[in-house]
Amino acid sequence: MRNTRIIGTIGPATSDEETLTQLIEAGLDIARLNYSHGSLEEKEVLYKRIRKIEAEVGRPVGIMADLPGPKIRLGRFPGEVLLNRDDNVILDCGIDASEVVEMPYRLPVTYPGLSVELQVDDPVLLADGLVRLKVDSTSGTTGGLVNCTVIDGGLISARKGVNVPHTVVNLPSIGEEDVVAMNHAMEHGADFIAVSYVRSPEDLAPVNKAISEAGVHTWVVAKIEHPAALEKLSDILANCNAVMVARGDLGVEIPLEKVPAAQERIVQEGMARGLPVIIATQMLESMIENPRPTRAEVTDVATAIRQGASCVMLSGETATGQHPVTTVETMARIAVSVEEESRKLANPPALSAYRSTRAVANAGVELAKGAEVDRLIVATAHATAARLVAAYRPDIPVTAMTDRIRAVRKTTMIRGVDAVLVKEEKRSKATIQSAVDIMLGDGRLVNGNSIVAVTGSPLAISGRTSAIRLLTIDHGGKLVDYE
Repeated sequence: MRNTRIIGTIGPATSDEETLTQLIEAGLDIARLNYSHGSLEEKEVLYKRIRKIEAEVGRPVGIMADLPGPKIRLGRFPGEVLLNRDDNVILDCGIDASEVVEMPYRLPVTYPGLSVELQVDDPVLLADGLVRLKVDSTSGTTGGLVNCTVIDGGLISARKGVNVPHTVVNLPSIGEEDVVAMNHAMEHGADFIAVSYVRSPEDLAPVNKAISEAGVHTWVVAKIEHPAALEKLSDILANCNAVMVARGDLGVEIPLEKVPAAQERIVQEGMARGLPVIIATQMLESMIENPRPTRAEVTDVATAIRQGASCVMLSGETATGQHPVTTVETMARIAVSVEEESRKLANPPALSAYRSTRAVANAGVELAKGAEVDRLIVATAHATAARLVAAYRPDIPVTAMTDRIRAVRKTTMIRGVDAVLVKEEKRSKATIQSAVDIMLGDGRLVNGNSIVAVTGSPLAISGRTSAIRLLTIDHGGKLVDYE
């Protein structure tokens, strides 16, 4: 079993049913739906399509809804525009669409306040920093114009990000567009909601509140892509369920040479809380056009896995790339190879919440190691216990046992954990037996195997995690006490 999870962005290159099916069969664990692009109607079709394929393939597929966030973007305009050094560019702030008029280029920018907040000589970065402008003058009025000169040229297209690293912009963490996207995602059963451009724990509060009021248990993923987030990282991690190292914008907002250290720090602090950590952006970027990655990209993916990342994410590679299925297959091969060659022990999740569950999880993992059992089964209603067991990185296969399909889908973000869907019985041992019966049927277990079960009591799944059992499967497939 591959432990590292693969997230892929679904876009024009992969939204049809045939390609989606191929992606999932190739190893895609989580489909990322980027709400910065496409319509709600298109997203609704994708939700239904992914769930249909999930049922046909017979394994869970997570869906991550990525909110637009307070990110400034170029508006809509036709085609691509090549900006050359020393070209003059006018940013028309507060409009979403325009025809681009050549010399000087006039580009729409969605945020009207940018023409107030930018100052002369401030840098403006487009398309993940590939294109750099310098501000020459600005109207100083909301919804005005900003005159710039191109310092570093390149191709740009509609809806590309706009970064202003020397400027503090007055944008709310969750705007109207985000609220619409968030409600749509919850309505259609997204398993994870990624919050863009998190700068403080307060930025997560509206999403956590909305999820709580909706009575769902959708996981919140905090995207770290702003230097302010690094200053408040501990508080942010205490208010989310998973964290993403969003290296695209992070590498624009802070010096490039500081990104590797920031990535390692986020991974380590996420692991200390038992949180899944996602590494994103440009992991196999060259495969957007080429059928093989560069050696440097392979090393980058391997480094992320060795550092302890739970998930590696593909963006343009699967959204618009020419080889999306091959890219997922390549990512899966890299992950398996790295996992076979390196057995790095994780630091215990000493800072995680749920201290009681964490203690029982630790005891279960230690017992499983000492008894050299064949599988560790952990009962869970919302995947929290499974997440904490996985945080100890046991070499033993781990299966989450649950009666909720939403919990099954959450395991798609948890490193090294698969899942089994069962009916909860009145006694926990009967529930464990049901799970074992399923796994005997699909080959995950065989008669004579031994297991450790971490459960609630007397109800295995809905009860408080408090019990550990060491059991053997006899030759009739029944659970008996370990001898």
